[in-house]
Amino acid sequence: MPAGGHSGICSGHNGKRGRLMEQKYYEQPPTPSSGQASAPEKRVYAPLQRLMLLFALALGGIAVFWWFGEAGAFFSGTVRAFVPAYAVFWAVYAAGFCAANPKRALRPSSLFLLAATALLFLRYAIYAQAETSLLNLFVIPLLLMLHAVDCSFDVPACREGQYFSLYLRGWFVAPFACIGRFFGALSSLFPRGKGSPRARAVRLGLLCALPVAILVASLLLQADAVMAYYLTNFLKGLSFGSFLPRLAGALLVAMLFYSFLYAMTWQKPAVPDTPYQKAIAPESVLAALGLLLAVYAVFAAFQFTYLTGLAGLPAELTYSEYAVRGFRELCAVAAINFAAFGVCLAFTREHRALRPMLLALLGATALILVSALFRLALYIRAYGLTINRILPLWFMLFLLAVLALCAAKLYRPKLRLIRLLAGVLVAWYLCLSALNLDAIIAKSVLADAERKGGLTETNANLLRYQLSQDARGVLLKSPLREQIYYDVAPEDIPNK
Repeated sequence: MPAGGHSGICSGHNGKRGRLMEQKYYEQPPTPSSGQASAPEKRVYAPLQRLMLLFALALGGIAVFWWFGEAGAFFSGTVRAFVPAYAVFWAVYAAGFCAANPKRALRPSSLFLLAATALLFLRYAIYAQAETSLLNLFVIPLLLMLHAVDCSFDVPACREGQYFSLYLRGWFVAPFACIGRFFGALSSLFPRGKGSPRARAVRLGLLCALPVAILVASLLLQADAVMAYYLTNFLKGLSFGSFLPRLAGALLVAMLFYSFLYAMTWQKPAVPDTPYQKAIAPESVLAALGLLLAVYAVFAAFQFTYLTGLAGLPAELTYSEYAVRGFRELCAVAAINFAAFGVCLAFTREHRALRPMLLALLGATALILVSALFRLALYIRAYGLTINRILPLWFMLFLLAVLALCAAKLYRPKLRLIRLLAGVLVAWYLCLSALNLDAIIAKSVLADAERKGGLTETNANLLRYQLSQDARGVLLKSPLREQIYYDVAPEDIPNK
C-alpha cells in the first residue's frame, strides 16, 4: 500500500466517525415504549447488504461450475486456459467489494492495488513464462486481500503493526465470523409478518398450484411425445448425481465470501488508536544486540577472506558450491534482523544508545545481503541465469530497499513504514512482471555459451524445451542458432 493518508497522530475521532457511518448500512427496529414487552431484536438488512448476496452467489457459481465443472477450466491442463475463468471470478469479487465500500474504494492506495491486480492479469496476454504465470495465481489473491485491508481499516501511524493481524484476520477469521449473516440476508428476501401480506398471498398461491402444475405437466408429457423426448434428454444431461454436490459447493463458497464481505465492511473490529506500550528495558535490548553484532563480526571476517580470495577455500569445496550453500539461511537471518529491528523500535523505551545499535544491526543486515548477493552472482556467472536465480536476485534487491527505508525510519519516526514497504513490494513485483524473463534467460545462456566457445546439449535443450515462446525471437536471431537446433537439418531450422 502506498504511503500516505494519515499524519501519524493517533486519535479516536476516526474510529467514532467510522462507527457512526457504519450504522447507516442497516436499520434497527424501534425501541418499544414503556409498558410494552420488549420483543427480541431483529436485524433488518439494507438493500446493499442484500445485493452482496448476488455477488456471493455469482462467485460460488463461477468457482464450482466454471472452475471445477465436468469440463471445468481448472482441468484444462494449462494456466493460460484457466486464466479467463480466474479473471472473471476475481473481477466479480472486486466489483462486489468496491460496491460495498464505494468511497474507500476510490482512495489512491486502493486504486493502486486494483490497478496492480489488473496489470498482473494483463501479463497473461503478453507473456507465456510458465513459473511466473503459475506464481501470479497465488499473488493475485494475496494482493486483493491487501486491497481489502486497506479499504476496510484506518490504522494510525503509531499502531502500524496492526496491519499484520488484520491481514491474517482477513484470511482466517472474516470468512467464518459472519456466516450467520448469509442466512439472515437470504431470509430477509422472504419477509414474514404483518408487513408482507402480498408476499404471503403469492407464496400460498404457488404452494396450492404446485401439485396441480405437476399433475398437468405429467398429462401433457403423455399427450405430446416431442415434449416428453426433449424433457427426458434434458434431465439425462443434467446429471443430478453431480449437480447437487456442486450446488452445495457453490452455496458453501457463496457463504464464505458473503461472510468475508460482511465482516470486512459492516462488522469490523475496532483498531486501537493508542501507541504501543514501550515495556522492554533498553539495557536488555542493547545486550542482545551486542551479542548479535559480535556474531556478525566473526561472520564478516570469514566473508572478507574467502569471497575476496585472500584465503583459499577448503580443498573439498569449490566456489560454485560455496556460492550456493547457505543462501537460504542468509536470507532467513536477514528476515530475523528485520523482525528484531521492528520489535526493538516499537516496544523498547528510549535510550541514547538504541539508535546507534539499531543502525549497526541494519549495517550487519546489509553485510549479510551483500554476501548473499555476491554468492548468487558467483553462481550465475558460473552457470547463467534461470528463473530460480532471477527470483532470489529480485527478492534480495527488494530487501536492500527495505534496509534503506528502515534506516530512514530511525530518523523520521512518523514515516508510515509498513504501508510504504507494502507499496514498494507491489511496485517491485510489477517491475519483475513487466520483464520478458525467458528472453533474459536465453540471452544469459547464449552469452555464457559464446564466452565458453560453444553451447552444450543440456543448455540447447533448456533453450528449446524449457523456455516459452517469449524467448523465440532471441533464439532465432542468435549466431548459435544451429547449435540450439543441433538435431535439425540446417534447411529445416525455423526462421521466424
